[in-house]
Amino acid sequence: MRKLIPVLLLCLLLTGCAGEAAPTLTPEPTNAPTPEPEPTEPADAFGMDGAEALSFRDAADKVRTDAQAVYLFAANVGKGDALILRCGDWVGLIDTGKTWARGRVLSALDAMGAEAPDAVFLTHTDDDHVGGLEWLAGERAVGAWYASAMYTGVKEGKHPVTKAVGEGVRWLRRGDEVPLGDSGAVLKVLAPASLFEDKDDNNSLVMLLESPQGRILLAGDMELPEEAELLSQGDDLSCAALKVPNHGDDDTTSAAFANACAAQIAVVSTDSQEKPGTPDPGVIRRLEAAGSRVVVTEDSGLGILVTLKNGAVTAEAVDFPHPAASGLSIAEVDASDDTVTLQNTSDSPVGLDGCYLYSDKGGELYVFAGASLDPGQTLTVGTNTTEGDYDLLWDDKKVINRKKTDTICLYDDCGRLIDWMGNGK
Repeated sequence: MRKLIPVLLLCLLLTGCAGEAAPTLTPEPTNAPTPEPEPTEPADAFGMDGAEALSFRDAADKVRTDAQAVYLFAANVGKGDALILRCGDWVGLIDTGKTWARGRVLSALDAMGAEAPDAVFLTHTDDDHVGGLEWLAGERAVGAWYASAMYTGVKEGKHPVTKAVGEGVRWLRRGDEVPLGDSGAVLKVLAPASLFEDKDDNNSLVMLLESPQGRILLAGDMELPEEAELLSQGDDLSCAALKVPNHGDDDTTSAAFANACAAQIAVVSTDSQEKPGTPDPGVIRRLEAAGSRVVVTEDSGLGILVTLKNGAVTAEAVDFPHPAASGLSIAEVDASDDTVTLQNTSDSPVGLDGCYLYSDKGGELYVFAGASLDPGQTLTVGTNTTEGDYDLLWDDKKVINRKKTDTICLYDDCGRLIDWMGNGK
């Protein structure tokens, strides 16, 4: 029995799976994303002209061709953060998005030429910033791990980054600096300066990139209390580009902060379906009043590429690497035997390599490697709990919850939602 998702997501599914009947509406998944249909012309959503929208190939070529510029790629991972920063040959990832966003993060890393990031920074412990830690640590070699030295709600041994990578994490606080390879750029840590016990958003890493090309301020999920403490320090916050704190929610970005930054470009990473009210109209007004052009990740395809060179900054929407596949769907979710069956209803073979299944309730991932489905063919994925027959093993157990509402989501290799089905609860 399928579950309720917003009308816009229904549109995405119906256009992505031609001929499929609309699902019966029941409560929506708690963690599954609610992406809107991909804009046919992301430039329009940006308020840009056509010259400011890039194909994935053009974006990747641009990054590789001009090594002098500084690049910031804000991946479209719903209401979450996954930012790839490139300075010369150095490439780092700031936050990982939620678990389901795996394909989008990997595609963004590939666009930025970073199969193995030189560093990963975790601004704070919220799931929409650290949810991808486990798969990232297991799939990609990372040069160095960094995280905020201030956090609440967990002990160091239970911190998400400690659980994912063990020892070797460098804990950052105000006054620390991280040089970015041989690029001449450095990340200066402006916050946290002290521990906020009430909410971990206010323990976010706030980092200022200083480079020969200009400055970028990366504000994590900083809310007004941490912002007030930062402003009281008297730092020069002026920057060419700003990653707007906390998804542009109404508890961030005072007029004083917006004016202190006076950024040419202000990037908001959010999904207004997943987090209604973001970006907050008041935040947008204050940023625009300070002279900032506001761009939002949900208005792009794969994300937003910010280019900084000689003090000038641009923002371009970047599309996904390839069109979405058609005809692939989930035929059955069997909670009693812990199996998921896929089907190909198209007239052509469909490759599954890099596609993945995600369990909403437990957060487990299964990534397909090399499999494909011929026209009319089905394929069943079983687990270590499965007693019946299956074609591929999901090396886990009790993936599909038998007692509580659960949803299995199928994503393509770029992290686009192909189909989903509930467990009938």
